[in-house]
Amino acid sequence: MRGLDPATGKLLWTIPFEVNYGTSIASPIFQEGLVLVSSYYEGSQAIRLGTDAEPAEVAWHDRRNLRGLMMQPLYRDGHAYLLDKRHGLTCFDFATGKKVWDDDNRMTPKGRNPQATMIWLEDEDRAIVLNSDGDLILIRLNAEGYLEESRTNIIGRTWAHPAYAGNCVYARSDTEIVCVLLPRANR
Repeated sequence: MRGLDPATGKLLWTIPFEVNYGTSIASPIFQEGLVLVSSYYEGSQAIRLGTDAEPAEVAWHDRRNLRGLMMQPLYRDGHAYLLDKRHGLTCFDFATGKKVWDDDNRMTPKGRNPQATMIWLEDEDRAIVLNSDGDLILIRLNAEGYLEESRTNIIGRTWAHPAYAGNCVYARSDTEIVCVLLPRANR
């Protein structure tokens, strides 16, 4: 991991983070002064960004419970949510990396390479998920746990990230593309 001055490209800091077999696919996230990176084999690492006078440093590194592959981790209210390759959807304290709970692979099937995509909806703790079986799932996430509100299969097996526009969800597999209309929320 490297920090660069955006105006000059000058190297500001370097912190090692090994990536095996090119499996660090999820985009890093930045919250609370920490950059979170994740890898399938090496786990997740939080880097605390320094000031001009202080270099960046590793805040924590978890190789056991936070091994994410492709799903973008989500953050809200001091907690983050990541799809771990063994435990499934996992909630952890963002500042410390301490695991709070996991869903025991309920959201997406356990397998060699579990995959799902997840985004927050506009309200406080609801997210929408498309898992690798093509199930579209409405969930509530918070530090207390995982609550599935609804699930319906909209397409066959997929690792493709869906697109969202208005109340439409566009999903694709290797053989088809679908558009699913979601009910509009009552306002």
